[in-house]
Amino acid sequence: MIRGVAIIGTLASNIWLFVSFTGDRVIDIWWQGLLDWIPNGKFLGLLTIMFGIGLEIQRQSAKRRGRRWPGTYPIRAGLLFLDGALNYILVVQFDVLRAYAIVGFIVAFILLLPEKRQWIFIGLALTTHLTILTVDVFAPGSTQLPGIVLPGEFPVYEGRPNYWQTVHENFLTVFAAITPGGDVGTIITLGLAVFTLGAMLYRNGLFEARGARLRKWLMVIGFGVGLPWDIFTFVTGDTSGFGRYVAAPIVAFGVLGLMASFYQRHRIGFVGRRLSAIGQMALTCYVLQNILGRVAQSLIGNSPLSGMVDPVIGTVAMFTVITLLLVLFAELWMRKFRKGPLEYVWDISFRLITRSKG
Repeated sequence: MIRGVAIIGTLASNIWLFVSFTGDRVIDIWWQGLLDWIPNGKFLGLLTIMFGIGLEIQRQSAKRRGRRWPGTYPIRAGLLFLDGALNYILVVQFDVLRAYAIVGFIVAFILLLPEKRQWIFIGLALTTHLTILTVDVFAPGSTQLPGIVLPGEFPVYEGRPNYWQTVHENFLTVFAAITPGGDVGTIITLGLAVFTLGAMLYRNGLFEARGARLRKWLMVIGFGVGLPWDIFTFVTGDTSGFGRYVAAPIVAFGVLGLMASFYQRHRIGFVGRRLSAIGQMALTCYVLQNILGRVAQSLIGNSPLSGMVDPVIGTVAMFTVITLLLVLFAELWMRKFRKGPLEYVWDISFRLITRSKG
């Protein structure tokens, strides 16, 4: 259910990339900034934590079955990277899956270390992350190293390139942002710490009765430290990256603690069950929301409706419709199947590569 919240939250953050309305403004632009800030970085942080928790769940499952760890997990990481690369090339030019694949591969081995050494690793990862962000404040762009661009031509087009021309350019630049200072590189340095912390939280009883104190401290730090800091970055218009990649992830830990605490005392109700369906097929829903956003952007942007609706109202309406479609699709699909469609493809691919039956 929490993973479902994170998936919908990432859509709320990314929906502004699909803006296709150009009508007269009815809503003050300040509201657009507020609506952009509310999910910005927080649900990316929550999704990152949940991936770390998922990694620990897999490690514990392997241990119970008497299997070596990380075993075949590097193959899982490779398939996840491929998923992300295809999402970047064919759907939309941003993606967290490639970053998560790289981070998961590294952290899978870090989880073999004693917990004290894992804390040392977290400290080194955070130091690296904060250093890069700090240097970029005083020398903007200095941390952005050249990325890998595949050999090929970048033709100059008259007007906007068509879909296949865009796919061609995306293929050539699929590795370009995987570099320190790039968006994917920043998610990697953040993810190394957050994945490992997520694994530790699960291992220490975050979702169990014994984790009450842990959940309390997550809320205290998340809402007492992270939230005021994040509000400050919004009010001051700070664009350094500390808001999205430091303060907001701290808030995400508070959100995680709050939700984990709430559901210690309450059952998952109607809304929770809908979100659980999305969380069970998170990979499918993550890619599908990007596809729906891109399709909506193309259809609306090339129609008279584009110039008739305020950008804020139109984008919020687009988010609402896509969310409802995701909820409906996930609910109907999970009534018949145990996994989402992409999860099935992913699982079959994994079994074929590893020749595994279970």
